[in-house]
Amino acid sequence: MFSKARFKNLLSQYTLVQLHTDKVPPIYLEATTAEENKKFEQENFGTLQLPLYVILKPLANGKFQEVDRYVEGKINNEDAFAKFLEEPLNPRIAGLRAQAGGN
Repeated sequence: MFSKARFKNLLSQYTLVQLHTDKVPPIYLEATTAEENKKFEQENFGTLQLPLYVILKPLANGKFQEVDRYVEGKINNEDAFAKFLEEPLNPRIAGLRAQAGGN
């Protein structure tokens, strides 16, 4: 699905990050462990759901704000996932969400 032009275009507008919580590839082992990543996911997102898709906004203090979360986990509905990616990119919708207090 991610190789489709629709999703390539949407995802190209984000900085993509992966958090490995089962096995960390050897290239990243010196940076963090799977257990540390699981703890981070639980503490920051309140879940150990795999996969977990979230859109984050970096904050000046090195922290982040969760903009949106794709609650389904495994993507069964491509249109719903596309909407999840599109809405934060739409200034009008993003402004309405900010006024409402987030996602």
